[in-house]
Amino acid sequence: MKIEAKKVVAYRIKQARVSRSMSTLELAERLDISKQAVSQYELGKIEPSKAALNLISSILKYPVSYFYKPVLSEKSAESAVFFRSGKTTRVKSYNAAKEKIKLFSEINEYLRKFVDLPVINLPKIEYPEFEELLDNEKIEEFALSVRNHWGLGLNPINNLIGTIEKNGIIISRMNLGLSKIEGFSIWHNNSPLIFLCTDKESNVRVRFSASHELGHLLMHADFFTEEELKNKDLHERLESEANSFAGAFLLPEETFSKDVYSTSIDHFIQLKSKWKTSIATMIYRCETLGLLTPNQIKYLKDQMTVRGYWRKEPLDNTMSIEKPVAHKQALDLLFNNKIITAYDFMEETGVNLDELEEYCFLEKGRLTPSEKSNIVNLRLYEFQ
Repeated sequence: MKIEAKKVVAYRIKQARVSRSMSTLELAERLDISKQAVSQYELGKIEPSKAALNLISSILKYPVSYFYKPVLSEKSAESAVFFRSGKTTRVKSYNAAKEKIKLFSEINEYLRKFVDLPVINLPKIEYPEFEELLDNEKIEEFALSVRNHWGLGLNPINNLIGTIEKNGIIISRMNLGLSKIEGFSIWHNNSPLIFLCTDKESNVRVRFSASHELGHLLMHADFFTEEELKNKDLHERLESEANSFAGAFLLPEETFSKDVYSTSIDHFIQLKSKWKTSIATMIYRCETLGLLTPNQIKYLKDQMTVRGYWRKEPLDNTMSIEKPVAHKQALDLLFNNKIITAYDFMEETGVNLDELEEYCFLEKGRLTPSEKSNIVNLRLYEFQ
């Protein structure tokens, strides 16, 4: 019986290119072929030769097996992608993120064949329709409802990333090379996903970004489309609401307000150690809640400027950065019980090992142990 050779999946070529923020022309130039030839590869009208596919694999940094991998059907419509960015995200980076999200979703589906990841446990939030601006009182209510649903009480959350992850929100890492983007989130295939970006990491920034994205997933994902988010005013409004949610979630009014009894920056450094939240966020929170007068807020902001704390705060280098562990634990189980190998993981997901380490928040080298640099070793022999 004749065995049919596997066919290249045309969409995977386009997905790989877009995920690397590369245009059709740029890939064509790297391949030394016409732009039309690349388009025909991506439309499935022409299948690249094995040599051409190997070169595509090398340029786009995906294993050859990835280009033969069937495309999984989508389980449900995805929500809009909520980028935490001060400026409009470049189209290339936005599209790259969307393709990488799909790849990460496939990584999760592969792991779910072997392990049970945490079950989604989120309260239902009724976001008001047709309201021009969500008032602070409602946002405070939403933040408290999450704390109550998760049984967190009103004290500082010791391990925020672990808490979010334990309640079924999958946290990953994706570096898009844009310093303005600190994180983004989406509901994809019925799973809430938060992606943290790697630039300028500190524990307080990681915690705020995760809380901000949690706010988007709960308040906005079901109500706004990608087309609507292109409206600058709406985008800024939703970013402001997510920021307010993060502040209310991390610093509940009832307990945090009792801790604020001084306008000394040194006092706020002590509060940062307790609440694991930036001084800047706490100042903004005091302003929102009316805990300090406008003059006191101005004095604190002036002190931040004088000491250079807007750029880098005290304790940023000493506080351990919280990291998700679900994927690490899943892979440890699979590797230790010899169910799969790192090579299996790469071949089945179609993602290179170093990139899998990033997606799964693994320490560098966990899947890609460095080779010994020594090629000459001392011969063992008996001394006479």
